[in-house]
Amino acid sequence: MDKDADSAIKKLLKNKDLKFSLGEDVPEVEKIPFHLPQLDQLLGGGLPKNRFTLIYGPPNVGKSYLSSLAVSSAQKEGGEAMWIDAERSYDKDWMTKCGVDQSKIIISQPLNGEEAMAQLKEGLQAGVAVVVLDSIAALVPKDITKEVEKGNFDYNPMAWQGRFVNSAFPKLFPYLENGSAFIAINQQRQSIGGIGRQGNTWPGGQGQTFYAHAMLEVRRDGWINEKIDGEDRRVGFDMQIRMHKSKIGGEHWNAAVVPFKAGGGIDVIETFMREGINQGAIEQSGTWYTYKGTKIQGMNGLKGLFLETPTLFEELQNELTP
Repeated sequence: MDKDADSAIKKLLKNKDLKFSLGEDVPEVEKIPFHLPQLDQLLGGGLPKNRFTLIYGPPNVGKSYLSSLAVSSAQKEGGEAMWIDAERSYDKDWMTKCGVDQSKIIISQPLNGEEAMAQLKEGLQAGVAVVVLDSIAALVPKDITKEVEKGNFDYNPMAWQGRFVNSAFPKLFPYLENGSAFIAINQQRQSIGGIGRQGNTWPGGQGQTFYAHAMLEVRRDGWINEKIDGEDRRVGFDMQIRMHKSKIGGEHWNAAVVPFKAGGGIDVIETFMREGINQGAIEQSGTWYTYKGTKIQGMNGLKGLFLETPTLFEELQNELTP
C-alpha cells in the first residue's frame, strides 16, 4: 500500500467521533433460514438481518404467510418478533397454525402512518429479531385521518401516501444496525399508463423499491388438486417466490416454487420431495419413485412413505439441507 494512503487510513481510523472500519472488518450479513431448500437457496441462506426486505404481490398469494414463516424461524432460534398490523388483519389462530409463538410476538395496530413509523422505530431500536409492517398499502398519514374525522372523505392531496413513505422510510434505516430483519409487505397493482415495472406499481410510490435490500415478489403459480371422496378438489396452489432485487446474495435470477395448502400453509414434505427429485436424491422413472432402495408409485404414495417413516424423511431433509 502507498505510504501516504496508509497514513491517511490510519488517521481516519483514529477519529473517535466518526465510525470507520477496514473493509475486511465489516461483518457478514446474518440470515434467518426458512429451512426450505429452494427458498434458502434463493436468498443465499435466508432472510437477512440488519436489512430491509420488501415482500409484494397481488392479493391472497401468501405474502403475510411468508412473513410469518420468518417470524416462526426467528422465534425457534430464541428471538422475538413484532408485527405492525396496519391492516387490522392479524389472525391469532392462523398465525399459531403457521408456527408463530404468540408469547414471543408483540402486535400493534397503529391509528395512522406516523404512529406505525414510531412503533417501527421502537422495534428496530430494541433490536427485535423480526419486525413486520403489514402493510405499506394501509399506511394513512395523520393529516388525512384528521380530515376523515371531519367527514372529508374526498380529501385527496397529490401523492399523499408516496410522499409520506418516501420521507419516513430512510429515517428508520440507521436503527437496522441493532440487528432486526425488517420486512414490509405491500400489494402490487396495475398502474394507469403502464408506469412501473411491467405496468405494475405499489401503494406508497417507487421510493420503497430504491431503499429495499431485497425485493421478493410472491405469485400464484398453478392450482393444486387432490382427490377427496372420489372428486378432484382444489386444495391449494403453488406459491412462486421470485427475487427482483438483491443486495444480500442468493440466486436472484431463479424462483422458488413451493406447494401451499389452504388448510395448513406450505407442505414441507412435498417441498422436500420436489427438491429431492430435482437434485437426483429421489430417482424417478415414469410414475415410480425410489429413495434409499424403497420403490413406490406416485407422488401421493411417496408422501405416504415419508409420513409413515419420519426417520426416512429426516434423512432426506439432512441430505438436502446445507
